Amino acid sequence: MNLKNFKLFFSHNLKNKYSAEEIDSLYFNIIEFYLGVSKIKYIQNPLLKIPDLKFNELSSKIELLKNNTPIQYILGEVNHKNLVFKITKDVLIPRPETLELCDWIISSTKKKCDILDIGTGSGLIAIILKKYVNQSRVFAWDNSIKALEIAKKNSLDNNLEINFKELDILKKIQIKDKFDVIVSNPPYVDKSEILSIDDNVKKFEPHSAIFVENDDNLIFYKKIIEFSKVALNRLGVLYLECHSDRIKSVSNLLKINNFRKIKIREDLYGRERMIKAFI
Repeated sequence: MNLKNFKLFFSHNLKNKYSAEEIDSLYFNIIEFYLGVSKIKYIQNPLLKIPDLKFNELSSKIELLKNNTPIQYILGEVNHKNLVFKITKDVLIPRPETLELCDWIISSTKKKCDILDIGTGSGLIAIILKKYVNQSRVFAWDNSIKALEIAKKNSLDNNLEINFKELDILKKIQIKDKFDVIVSNPPYVDKSEILSIDDNVKKFEPHSAIFVENDDNLIFYKKIIEFSKVALNRLGVLYLECHSDRIKSVSNLLKINNFRKIKIREDLYGRERMIKAFI
């Protein structure tokens, strides 16, 4: 089978599951990753033959897509800001707004600072900040051993040194270090909202990184803010990614805890998703 015929085969099998635009994007992701064929190469040579063994492998990926498996988990990695991140079902798939949060921090942060990422997951935030905030020292915590294994591998693969630690922010923490920047994208979806979450998220992504098990859906923000009050250096900054419906409540928590210069930022879709505050 050649590339053009495989595209027809691919589209036919997924037409009841995805839009034409989504199918196109998925197709080119698949052939570039597994065959090394970019979209430009496809246009130049659509009759390029696919070896039988490769066709069988690609067909198995179609079945995964039919089952709503996210393309990031099928490929097992994502590429952001010239960095490669391994992704498994033990960590969240990075969202565009998290990358926007990283860009906000990078544009606002001077070099030679100490940064802490609470709930690091795949290590994406910590690794990006280590790469683009010159001469920074970056610390990254998570309460999931499996997530930390992925994060450590990602830091090694990208040749960046991060200080990882298994810690649970909901428990009492005693540390000697202080930080210039603390950032977190904690769980913030209430258990009652599970029915409104897409099936591919509920079925494949780690619930502990999405849903708040506590009855208080702001518990992580309260604990992080409480911790940051003592863990930030003078003029230190706290950055948080938030649910747009609850970001005003997070802003109020920051005010109550005497944080200053509180600023809310919208994502590219116009949703209020990020907040920044000085101690």
